[in-house]
Amino acid sequence: MAPTKAQKTVKSTETDDDGGITFKKKQDDLRKSVVIRQEKARTRIRKNRSNKQKDLQKRIESLKRNITVEQPGTDADASSQTAFGTLRDLLARKTDIEKRITESIEGLERAMHTTSREFQVVLASRAELLTTTAAAAAAAAATTASAGPTAVIVKP
Repeated sequence: MAPTKAQKTVKSTETDDDGGITFKKKQDDLRKSVVIRQEKARTRIRKNRSNKQKDLQKRIESLKRNITVEQPGTDADASSQTAFGTLRDLLARKTDIEKRITESIEGLERAMHTTSREFQVVLASRAELLTTTAAAAAAAAATTASAGPTAVIVKP
Protein backbone atom coordinates (compact mmCIF):
# COMPACT_ATOMS: atom_id res chain seq x y z
CA MET A 1 0.00 0.00 0.00
CA ALA A 2 1.15 3.44 -0.82
CA PRO A 3 1.57 5.91 2.01
CA THR A 4 -1.12 8.53 2.34
CA LYS A 5 -0.45 12.19 2.24
CA ALA A 6 -0.25 12.45 6.06
CA GLN A 7 2.14 9.52 6.21
CA LYS A 8 4.57 10.76 3.61
CA THR A 9 8.08 11.21 4.91
CA VAL A 10 9.59 14.59 4.67
CA LYS A 11 12.97 14.78 3.17
CA SER A 12 15.43 16.61 5.34
CA THR A 13 17.36 19.30 3.58
CA GLU A 14 20.01 19.23 6.28
CA THR A 15 22.31 16.43 7.16
CA ASP A 16 22.60 15.00 10.65
CA ASP A 17 25.64 17.15 11.34
CA ASP A 18 23.86 20.30 10.28
CA GLY A 19 20.86 19.43 12.45
CA GLY A 20 23.11 19.08 15.50
CA ILE A 21 24.69 22.45 14.85
CA THR A 22 21.33 24.10 14.40
CA PHE A 23 20.02 22.61 17.66
CA LYS A 24 23.16 23.67 19.50
CA LYS A 25 22.91 27.15 18.01
CA LYS A 26 19.29 27.44 19.13
CA GLN A 27 20.22 26.31 22.65
CA ASP A 28 23.03 28.88 22.79
CA ASP A 29 20.70 31.60 21.53
CA LEU A 30 18.15 30.67 24.21
CA ARG A 31 20.83 30.74 26.91
CA LYS A 32 22.09 34.11 25.66
CA SER A 33 18.57 35.55 25.64
CA VAL A 34 18.00 34.24 29.19
CA VAL A 35 21.29 35.77 30.34
CA ILE A 36 20.45 39.07 28.63
CA ARG A 37 16.98 39.15 30.25
CA GLN A 38 18.52 38.37 33.64
CA GLU A 39 21.09 41.14 33.23
CA LYS A 40 18.37 43.60 32.22
CA ALA A 41 16.32 42.57 35.26
CA ARG A 42 19.35 42.97 37.55
CA THR A 43 20.06 46.37 36.01
CA ARG A 44 16.44 47.47 36.60
CA ILE A 45 16.60 46.23 40.20
CA ARG A 46 19.89 48.09 40.83
CA LYS A 47 18.49 51.23 39.24
CA ASN A 48 15.27 51.05 41.29
CA ARG A 49 17.24 50.39 44.46
CA SER A 50 19.54 53.31 43.70
CA ASN A 51 16.57 55.61 43.04
CA LYS A 52 14.88 54.52 46.26
CA GLN A 53 18.10 55.14 48.20
CA LYS A 54 18.38 58.61 46.65
CA ASP A 55 14.77 59.40 47.56
CA LEU A 56 15.31 58.16 51.10
CA GLN A 57 18.50 60.23 51.40
CA LYS A 58 16.62 63.32 50.18
CA ARG A 59 13.91 62.74 52.77
CA ILE A 60 16.50 62.33 55.52
CA GLU A 61 18.24 65.53 54.44
CA SER A 62 14.94 67.41 54.36
CA LEU A 63 14.23 66.25 57.90
CA LYS A 64 17.72 67.29 59.06
CA ARG A 65 17.47 70.86 57.79
CA ASN A 66 16.64 73.66 60.18
CA ILE A 67 12.98 74.37 60.62
CA THR A 68 12.39 78.07 60.99
CA VAL A 69 9.87 79.03 63.60
CA GLU A 70 8.60 82.52 64.14
CA GLN A 71 7.72 83.28 67.70
CA PRO A 72 6.29 86.69 68.52
CA GLY A 73 7.44 88.35 71.70
CA THR A 74 10.98 86.94 71.86
CA ASP A 75 14.17 88.94 71.72
CA ALA A 76 16.16 86.27 69.88
CA ASP A 77 16.32 86.08 66.11
CA ALA A 78 13.44 83.67 65.54
CA SER A 79 14.29 82.91 61.92
CA SER A 80 17.60 81.26 62.88
CA GLN A 81 16.13 79.05 65.58
CA THR A 82 15.44 75.40 65.10
CA ALA A 83 12.31 73.74 66.42
CA PHE A 84 14.34 72.11 69.19
CA GLY A 85 15.82 75.44 70.23
CA THR A 86 12.39 77.02 70.26
CA LEU A 87 11.01 74.24 72.43
CA ARG A 88 13.95 74.64 74.83
CA ASP A 89 13.30 78.40 75.05
CA LEU A 90 9.59 77.84 75.64
CA LEU A 91 10.38 75.37 78.42
CA ALA A 92 12.73 77.90 80.03
CA ARG A 93 10.05 80.59 79.83
CA LYS A 94 7.47 78.19 81.31
CA THR A 95 9.81 77.38 84.20
CA ASP A 96 10.43 81.09 84.81
CA ILE A 97 6.69 81.82 84.81
CA GLU A 98 6.05 78.96 87.24
CA LYS A 99 8.79 80.32 89.53
CA ARG A 100 7.26 83.80 89.50
CA ILE A 101 3.78 82.38 90.20
CA THR A 102 5.18 80.41 93.14
CA GLU A 103 6.86 83.54 94.52
CA SER A 104 3.62 85.50 94.13
CA ILE A 105 1.63 82.81 95.92
CA GLU A 106 4.17 82.73 98.77
CA GLY A 107 3.97 86.53 99.05
CA LEU A 108 0.18 86.39 99.15
CA GLU A 109 0.27 83.69 101.83
CA ARG A 110 2.62 85.81 103.97
CA ALA A 111 0.38 88.86 103.50
CA MET A 112 -2.72 86.83 104.39
CA HIS A 113 -0.99 85.45 107.50
CA THR A 114 0.06 88.95 108.58
CA THR A 115 -3.43 90.31 107.92
CA SER A 116 -4.96 87.42 109.84
CA ARG A 117 -2.72 88.11 112.84
CA GLU A 118 -3.53 91.83 112.70
CA PHE A 119 -7.23 91.03 112.45
CA GLN A 120 -6.98 88.73 115.47
CA VAL A 121 -5.20 91.49 117.43
CA VAL A 122 -7.91 93.99 116.47
CA LEU A 123 -10.65 91.51 117.45
CA ALA A 124 -8.94 90.81 120.77
CA SER A 125 -8.57 94.52 121.52
CA ARG A 126 -12.21 95.14 120.59
CA ALA A 127 -13.32 92.24 122.77
CA GLU A 128 -11.22 93.61 125.62
CA LEU A 129 -12.64 97.08 125.06
CA LEU A 130 -16.17 95.68 125.08
CA THR A 131 -15.54 93.75 128.29
CA THR A 132 -14.03 96.80 130.00
CA THR A 133 -16.84 98.98 128.70
CA ALA A 134 -19.42 96.46 129.86
CA ALA A 135 -17.73 96.27 133.26
CA ALA A 136 -17.63 100.07 133.51
CA ALA A 137 -21.27 100.26 132.48
CA ALA A 138 -22.18 97.64 135.05
CA ALA A 139 -20.24 99.51 137.74
CA ALA A 140 -21.84 102.77 136.72
CA ALA A 141 -25.26 101.15 136.74
CA ALA A 142 -24.58 99.84 140.22
CA THR A 143 -23.53 103.26 141.49
CA THR A 144 -26.44 104.99 139.83
CA ALA A 145 -28.86 102.51 141.23
CA SER A 146 -27.64 103.30 144.68
CA ALA A 147 -27.12 107.05 144.16
CA GLY A 148 -29.95 107.84 141.87
CA PRO A 149 -30.41 108.38 138.19
CA THR A 150 -27.22 109.43 136.40
CA ALA A 151 -26.41 109.15 132.71
CA VAL A 152 -23.24 107.41 131.62
CA ILE A 153 -22.07 107.82 128.06
CA VAL A 154 -19.91 104.99 126.78
CA LYS A 155 -17.93 105.50 123.63
CA PRO A 156 -16.84 102.38 121.88
